[in-house]
Parts: sequence; C-alpha cells; structure tokens
Amino acid sequence: MKGREIILGILQNGPHTGYEINDILQTRLNHFFDATFGMIYPTLKKLEQEKLVTKQQVAQTDKPNKNIYTITPTGKAVLSKALIEPTADEIFKSDVLMRLYFSQNLPASQVAEFLQEEIIRKETKLAELKAQLDHWMDSGMTDVQKITFDYGIAYYTATLEVLEKAKTQL
Repeated sequence: MKGREIILGILQNGPHTGYEINDILQTRLNHFFDATFGMIYPTLKKLEQEKLVTKQQVAQTDKPNKNIYTITPTGKAVLSKALIEPTADEIFKSDVLMRLYFSQNLPASQVAEFLQEEIIRKETKLAELKAQLDHWMDSGMTDVQKITFDYGIAYYTATLEVLEKAKTQL
C-alpha cells in the first residue's frame, strides 16, 4: 500500500489532524511502515484535491489554526478497492545485515559491535511496542489490528534470538 491509502485507512476510523496521523504512523505503524512527517501534508493536500478527504479548519487562540481531515465516501471506496488488491511482497532493507554480509575482513570486535548496536535497537523497539499495547487496546484496537502488533513482537523477538546467538558464536 502507498502513503495515500494508509492515510485513508487511518481516517476511516474517524477524523484526524495531520499531527494525529503522524502520531499513529510513528507509534502504531512504524514497525511495518516507514513514513516521514514530510509526506503527510502533501499527501493530504492531494487527497483533498481528489475529493477523497475534506478539511475543516478550526480556529484556536494563541495557536495556529487546526486542520481536521475526514475521509469522504469516495475516499472510502478508493480505500476499499486498495484493500482487496493482491498484496505485494515485503521490501526488507537492513543496513546492519549488509555490513555483516561484507564484513569478513573486519575484526571480530567490530562485527560484535554491529551486533550489539542492532540488539539495542531491537530491544528498544520491542519495549516501545509492548509499552503501547494497553493504550492501543483502550483506544479501540481491533482484533485484526492486533495481528500487526503480534507480528511486530514475533519479528523483534526472533531477530533478537538470532542476534544474541550470533554474538555468542563470535
């Protein structure tokens, strides 16, 4: 799925500001979708031009006006069509795996450092993901959405197991 469909998917659960959309992307979806804050507003502008979302501006005192975006019936139809298209294979990129693959001439201590850095990253991401579950469940996370959480937990747990084993074998 592309960024436009992901934003439509977020909006199908109710109106959101760009800031709220970014929060969902960076907390709930970041373990399986790489989004930048800079893509949100241009995408929302295009979606608005295509009449897939509407924007309501809310005046605020002592703050800039707030824009609240809502998916339109046409936007819901576009999202529904995107959801039933065949899924694409995952695109997996890993800087640490590329470095490890080509590091046969590096000292073992350097390789161990790569592994330790990645272990720390994965432990942090796993802890962040676990820490959010109660909040997400209280916010109405569906059983189907929880599958994405479980997938992330399984991914980080399995990856940590492989990295820890590799580190002991060095």
